[in-house]
Amino acid sequence: MSIKHKIAGLATLWLVGILIVVNLSIYFAFIHITTDNERDNLINRAASLLKKVQFSEVVQGKNMDVFQSFLLENNMIRLLDGTGHTLQELHGDDRLTAIETKSVQSDESELYQLRGVKVLVARVPVHVGDQLVGTLEIAEKLDSLAENIAILISILMLTSLGAIGMSVIGGLWLSKWILRPITSMVKTMEDIEKSLVIHKIPMQNSGKDELYSMVSTFNRMMDRLQVSFYRQQQFVYDASHELKTPLTIIVGYARMLQRWGLQDAEKGREAVANIYTEAERMKHLTQQLLDLASLEQEQQLKFEQIDFVSFSKNTAALLHDSYQREVIVQNTVDTILCRADAAKMKQLLVILLDNAIKYSNDEITILLTEEKSMNGELDGIEIRIRDRGIGIPLEELPRVFERFYRVDSSRFRKTGGTGLGLSIASEIVKLHNGTIDIQSAKHVGTEVIVFLPLL
Repeated sequence: MSIKHKIAGLATLWLVGILIVVNLSIYFAFIHITTDNERDNLINRAASLLKKVQFSEVVQGKNMDVFQSFLLENNMIRLLDGTGHTLQELHGDDRLTAIETKSVQSDESELYQLRGVKVLVARVPVHVGDQLVGTLEIAEKLDSLAENIAILISILMLTSLGAIGMSVIGGLWLSKWILRPITSMVKTMEDIEKSLVIHKIPMQNSGKDELYSMVSTFNRMMDRLQVSFYRQQQFVYDASHELKTPLTIIVGYARMLQRWGLQDAEKGREAVANIYTEAERMKHLTQQLLDLASLEQEQQLKFEQIDFVSFSKNTAALLHDSYQREVIVQNTVDTILCRADAAKMKQLLVILLDNAIKYSNDEITILLTEEKSMNGELDGIEIRIRDRGIGIPLEELPRVFERFYRVDSSRFRKTGGTGLGLSIASEIVKLHNGTIDIQSAKHVGTEVIVFLPLL
């Protein structure tokens, strides 16, 4: 069963339950009010009759015409003595005489079921002076009550059926209106499944209710998926393009080796050396691709307390041994502590220092400082890596963190770069909720600024 029919069905069931309670309340209230009105009417008639006749006269059979004037077709009037015996009796229906006699000391009424007919009996005490001498009974068949109840039931049934019908129609329409964004969402998903083209649901509801939030969330998810799909396609395209170049070179030298390498030793050595170089470049490229893909999966980091002063000095010493380049670590305090993933931080420093080494010849500086908030509390740490190299043109700076982006392709091939280093560095900083920025001037140098907040 669809949600639309479930909503309509539940709304109808709820209405049916309410109608049952309301109709029963109306039914019993009608009977109670009508019976009370009839009771009051009979007691008032009995009181009026007693005012117009004397008890002694009625006992003697006098003024019976007054009694007769109070008698209706479906009534019975009966006068009892103090012991409950009948003194006088007038009736419009013989069946009413079967009602038992009863002496009372105060006004009262009683409802009887007589051969399938409801009969209401009102009893009023008769006094002569202060002495109770008898009881006046007036009985009335409630034929009109039964007719009115039948009419009431018919009206309640018709109105209830009409209300239920309107509820079903209204419930279906309302559920269709409520579920319209969901229906649109399902259709959009089906269209995306068929065409593999991502598109969003038009925002029609301006009320900003739960449905608006749902559609808005769906559209944001579609935006993220679209960005993700684009990045995935771009990643595959860029990776294929990057792998194509070394593979083409390898194939070219392999053919040269196949043709002349066995006869010409010099050409053979050249071909093997170039094949090895390109293979190493491919190995480095694929490793960086794996690193970048791993970072984009937002993997769980292994946070630990790191002293960035000693940590940076150890990393600088490692690169000094590898490249024979001077890397100076400057720090404003002896110890700068921050929680971070040590392996990722080492990878970050190596990438940034490696770039500085490749594109400069002078010494490289790592400046470490503590960043504090307005109230003097420690906010995080700032790492600045400076070189006095060839620099980056100002117009190229906004794109340096894009994957495979190269300021100068020929320069990257000479240095063995892949265009992925800064992308990886940016992802590492993002995983630590930090920021990374580059300031550079051509032929002056480059400064990379990394801020890592306290975690």
